[in-house]
Amino acid sequence: MAHSQKLHTELLQSICNWNNHTQVINYLESFNPNVKLSIKIDFENSYNKHPSETSNLHRRDSRPRNFLLPRSNETDEYSRENLIVNEPHTNDYVHLTSSSPARQLSTLFDHSLRTHHSEQMSSSDRRSYLVSNINEISQVLPNIHQFDHNKQQLLRYIDTNIIGKDVIIQTLWGPRKAIYADYTASGRGLTFLEQYILTYVLPFYANTHSENNAFALQTTRFRESARAIIKQCVNATDDDVVIFTGAGSTAAINKTVDILQLRNDEIRNHTVVFVSTLEHHSNILPWQETGVEFIRIPNNKTGLLDQNILKNKLIYYRDQVKKSIICTFNAASNVTGIQADVNRISELVHEYGGRIFWDYAAAAPYVRIDMNPTKKAAKDAVFISTHKFVGGPSTSGLLIAKKAIFNNRVPGDCGGGTVNFVTRRAIEYVKDIETREEGGTPNIVGAIRAGLVFQLKQSVGEDLIKARDNELVQRFFQRFQNNPTLIILGPQDVSRLAIFAFLVYVPSIDKYLHHNFICSILNDLFGIQIRSGCSCAGPYVLDLLDIDDEKAAFYMKFITEELSQRFDEDNNEIPHNALMKLGFSRVTLPYFASDEEINYILDAIDFIASDGWRFLPLYTYNQETAAWYPRHLTMENYSSVCHNLQMINYRNGHMESMNAMNNISRNADNRLPSFNFSLPSCNNPFHQARAISKRMPNYVYENMNYRIDIPLNIPNKYKDFIWFVTPKEIMTKLMIEFDQKQ
Repeated sequence: MAHSQKLHTELLQSICNWNNHTQVINYLESFNPNVKLSIKIDFENSYNKHPSETSNLHRRDSRPRNFLLPRSNETDEYSRENLIVNEPHTNDYVHLTSSSPARQLSTLFDHSLRTHHSEQMSSSDRRSYLVSNINEISQVLPNIHQFDHNKQQLLRYIDTNIIGKDVIIQTLWGPRKAIYADYTASGRGLTFLEQYILTYVLPFYANTHSENNAFALQTTRFRESARAIIKQCVNATDDDVVIFTGAGSTAAINKTVDILQLRNDEIRNHTVVFVSTLEHHSNILPWQETGVEFIRIPNNKTGLLDQNILKNKLIYYRDQVKKSIICTFNAASNVTGIQADVNRISELVHEYGGRIFWDYAAAAPYVRIDMNPTKKAAKDAVFISTHKFVGGPSTSGLLIAKKAIFNNRVPGDCGGGTVNFVTRRAIEYVKDIETREEGGTPNIVGAIRAGLVFQLKQSVGEDLIKARDNELVQRFFQRFQNNPTLIILGPQDVSRLAIFAFLVYVPSIDKYLHHNFICSILNDLFGIQIRSGCSCAGPYVLDLLDIDDEKAAFYMKFITEELSQRFDEDNNEIPHNALMKLGFSRVTLPYFASDEEINYILDAIDFIASDGWRFLPLYTYNQETAAWYPRHLTMENYSSVCHNLQMINYRNGHMESMNAMNNISRNADNRLPSFNFSLPSCNNPFHQARAISKRMPNYVYENMNYRIDIPLNIPNKYKDFIWFVTPKEIMTKLMIEFDQKQ
C-alpha cells in the first residue's frame, strides 16, 4: 500500500502542477492526520502491468510558484481541529465524516478510477480522465493555495497564543505593549502547548523508570513518544540516539566531551579539535578546558569557514600528526545568523576521516536538521537548545548522535536508571545508550515539551520558515542598507537567519551608543525586548569589531575580576569599569510575527539609529554592572517594578501575590514628569518619541547641569579608548543646539 500511496500522491501532484512533492503530502495531511489511510485507490494491478507509463506522473510545471500568500482574515473552514486541545480525539484514528474533504477526496478518486478499472486504462489515460474532470475535483479540493492559507493561519495561531503577547509594561514614558524580539536567547511559551500539558500530561505525571502503574506508564509513554517525534523530525535512523540532557547545547556538548573521554590523558593526546570562528562559548570552553589540541579554522573572504584551510588541516592531522579529528562547528551564528554549508562541510570532514559535530543552538528552530541526508554527509552528533524554539521554555537540551561515538564504559552521567544492577561488589550498566546516558530523574515534562515543539515546527514546515526568514533578512537589509548610523555586523551576501547584531554610530562625536543603552531605550520608548552584550561569543565578536589581541588584552584590564591583572605597562592600576566591555545590540525577527509587528520593530530601530543619542541626558549608568537607567531614579527604584517571589504569601490560607508591575502609585513615581516635554495626548509611541526628541535641548537647558554629571572612572591617558558616547557629551551638544535656536 505504501507504494500505491506514493503513486497517488504523484498523481495528485501532476494534476495540480505542484512542484514540491513534500508540499503535496503536507497538503493532504492538513485535511486530516490520517488522510493517507482513507485514500485507497485500487489500481496497483494496473500499475504493475504498465510500469513504464508512470513516467507521465513525474511531469512538473516549471513555472515559479509563491507558497507564501499574504495574510488573510478569511476563516479557514478546513483548519485542523486537532490543533484545538479542548476537543481531544479519543481514538487512534480520527473519524472521517462523509462531508470531510478527505472523505470526499477519497470517494472521488475511488469513483473516478474504479469506473474505468475494468477497461484496464493506462496510467496516462487515467491521468487524462482526471484532468478532463478537473472541475469536479476542484469542487472537493479547495484552491491549491488553500494549503498556504492553512499555514498562514497556523502562524497566526502561534503568534496569538504566545504567553505574554499582550502584556503591558510600565516604562519611563508610561505603559507600553511588550514586543519580544530576543528569540535567539530563548523562546517564549505557547498557551495551547501549556494547556495540553496541563490537561493531559500533569494529571498523570509520575517518575519514569517504571511501567508498573498507570501514571508511570503514561508518563513514560509521553516521554518516549517525544523522543520518537524528534527522531522522525531529524531523520534519525537506528544508528542514531536521542538523549535528553540538561537545558541546552551547553549540557549536550559537555556530555559529548565526557562520552569521548577527552580528560583521559591517552585519548586527549591523540585527539585534535577544530572549531570555526563563529562559535559561541559553549562550543569552545568544554573542549578547551580538557587541554586537547584546539584549532580555530579562519574564515574566507566571504565571512564563511575557509574550506580550503580546513581541508589542508584535515590532511595534515590525518597523515602527518596521525590524530583523531573532531570538527565541531555551529550551523548558524547566534550573533549574525550566518549559516554554514552543513552538508558540504560534513562531506569534507568525513572524506578525511574526521568526525563532524554540529551545534544547532541558534539554528534549530529555523532550519531543517537532517542527521542522514546522505551517508557521506551524515552528522556524527548535533547539539540542540530546544528552549530557543517558540513554545520551548523549560525544555530539555538534546544530544542526537551516532551510536558509534559511545565507547565509554561508564556513562557520562551515571546514577539512578543507568544500571542493570548494583551490588556491594559489582556494577553493571545497561547497554541501551539512551537509558544509560540519562542518569537520575530527568526533566520529564521538559522532554515531553521538547517533542511538542519539534512537532509544531514540523507542522509549520521548514520550507515556509526558511522562506519567511529570507524575506525578513531582505527587509532588514533593505531598510538599513543606506543608513550610515546603523552598522550591521557580518557579511550581508551570505545565507543568514533573521538574527541581526548592530551598532549605532554617532557621527558628530565619532563614537557609538552603548549597546546596553540601546537595549534600555528600546524598552522604555517602544516596549521592545532585545539583547545587548557579546552573546557569549567573545572571539567572534572581536573579529566582527576588528579588535586585535593586543587591544583586546587592554580592554580586558578594565573588566577583569583578577586584581593582579589590572595594571598597565607602567604598573599603574586600571580601575574596574564594566562599561568598557565591547559588545553590540541584537534583535531577532521571528518568522511567525505579523508584518505589523515586524514594521514596528524596524521603525523603532530606525528611530534609535537617527535620534537615540538625544535621549542620553535622561539616563545614567552603573560602572560596576554596565546597566543604564533613568537618571532621576536610583537603580533600586528602577528595578522595584519587578515582581519577586518574596511578594507571595499564604496568610489567608491560600496563595496571594502583589504584582509590582501593576502598582500604579509606585510606577507613577518612576515616570519622568511629562509636562516638561508637552507630550501628545495620543498613545502612539512614535509620536511621543519624536516630541521628546524635539524638546530635549530645552529640557537639558532647564533641568540639567552637565558639569556635575557622574564622571567615567577612566584615567585621562586612556580616554581615547572610550568607544561609547557619554550623557555629558550629549548634554553639551544639546546646549549648543539650544543656544543656536535662540
